[in-house]
Parts: sequence; C-alpha cells; structure tokens
Amino acid sequence: MLNIVGGLITVAVIDVGRYLLRKSKQRRLKKIFGKDIFLNEMHLVYGQLSLPDQIRPDGSINTHPFVKPEEETSGVGFSIERPVSSCELRAAKYLAEIFGKEIEKSPLLSSDFEIRQRLDLSFISFGGPASNHKTRDALNNESNTYITFGGNGFVYWQNARPAIVLQSGFDYGLILKIHPRQFQERTWIVCAGLGEWGTSGAAWYLAYKWRNIYKFAKNNQFAIIVRVTPGQDESAEPTISKQ
Repeated sequence: MLNIVGGLITVAVIDVGRYLLRKSKQRRLKKIFGKDIFLNEMHLVYGQLSLPDQIRPDGSINTHPFVKPEEETSGVGFSIERPVSSCELRAAKYLAEIFGKEIEKSPLLSSDFEIRQRLDLSFISFGGPASNHKTRDALNNESNTYITFGGNGFVYWQNARPAIVLQSGFDYGLILKIHPRQFQERTWIVCAGLGEWGTSGAAWYLAYKWRNIYKFAKNNQFAIIVRVTPGQDESAEPTISKQ
C-alpha cells in the first residue's frame, strides 16, 4: 500500500512539475509574441505577388509561365494567379511549428493583400517592405525607432546611417518587434531579409532561438539583425541587437 501511495505521489509531483514548467515557458512566449498567440489571433503574413503577362516571341501570351525547378525545358508549365515566395513559406512553417509545439495553437495564415487595410491585429510578417504591406506598416509606424530599410541595406531610423557592414557570401535578416502606437495591446513582428535566406533565417531564429531573445528583450520592443549562410537557415546568428 505504501509503495502504491508513494508511486501515486511521485506521478503527481512529476505532473505538477511538467505543468509548472509548461506555464513558465508559455509566460515567456507571451512576453515575446504577445497575448494574441493564445487567442488564435496571431496572423502569419506572407507577401502576395502577381506575374505580369508573359509575351512569347510570336506575340501570344504565355498563360502557364511557371515551371518546376531544374525542369525548365520539360515543356510543362503551370498557371498561378497569386504566386508566393518559397522563403516566406519556410518562414511561416517555422513559426507554425513552434506555436503548435509550445502552446498547441494554430496561427492564422494570411496574405498581406487581404489584410492590408487592417491595423488592429497582431502579426508576424515575412519579406521586406517592397513585397509585404504589413512589413511596410511596421517599419513606418512611429513605434519603430530602431532599424529600417534604406540604400542597399539596413539603416538606423534616427539618422539613416548604415546599421551594419554587409559581407559577401551572406544574407541578412531583420527581426523587429513593436507595439504600434495606435494599438498598444497588439504585437507586430517583422522577419525581413536582404536576400531570401535572410527572411527565412530571421524567422528560424525567432522560432527556435526565442529563449535567447527572451533573455535579451523580455517583453520589450527590439530589433535584431541576423547573418545567414544562403541555403542554411539554421546558420542564422545575431550581429546587432537593440531594444
């Protein structure tokens, strides 16, 4: 009987420990990503694109201009009304995986075009200001006093001076978190790259190195620039961190 009672107590203690550990982890996630990740109100926002008409040499329109990689001469083409960048799909995958694992919630997947008029929401946007309306909103918001795009790279918002010296052979990605001036309860996060691997590398670092970000920023706004080896999102490492 004592062995049974002792076993039950041990199991209960282990379960309580796991529960407390999980709650502690979720509190830290909330400080980084905001409360909306627990309310199924966090949008993962990819940039919606379009392809202008492709004119063949004979003057006709190629209605199926897309081909499979490394099969350009196969003669098989595809039509896509609204193409999506592969780096942004990778980026969305990283964040969706970590939310599913840590909080068992599914974020909302939205294109920037369909929510371009909305500001009262929380989001993580992928891609630079030229390709994603929500990235543009975050970078231009008055709460961003950190880093933005300018010239051929990232610049400090206050004086437009280069934030980093770019090295050849690497892509670079910006992770920016702000609470917009108009809606302070909302959280806007940007993963935007110089080079496509900068975007997906930034998203990978945000998803899988969030504990490092928490130690640095807690629940404050921040900007981080990561350096990424093309083709290897997991190589992302921070070079500049500001809060």
